[in-house]
Amino acid sequence: MDLLSIGLRIKRSRQSAKMTREELAERIDMSPHYIYEIERGSKTMSLQTLELIALELNQSIDYLFWGNSLPFSQDEDSDAHDELREILEQLPTAKRNAVSDILSVIIPYLK
Repeated sequence: MDLLSIGLRIKRSRQSAKMTREELAERIDMSPHYIYEIERGSKTMSLQTLELIALELNQSIDYLFWGNSLPFSQDEDSDAHDELREILEQLPTAKRNAVSDILSVIIPYLK
């Protein structure tokens, strides 16, 4: 796992979204310093944190982790993604995390 590359993709995605570190941190209920450490590649994060960051930056986890897929906004299903994003944004962090846990169980059965 290349933490430096992951952090750089997160930083570039955040900057492309015209979002400050503080704004991203507030949206995912983390500290700005933790985001700074992730972007520097000096801290690891849980898959759940990576998912929250990906949702806020409108990027796929695959892109942030491996750098080899298109951002969600360029996918064919961007309307469905926008609708899902709106629903998730209205949820408090604890409920958003619960939805994430549920989806991680259900998704393998959808393939």
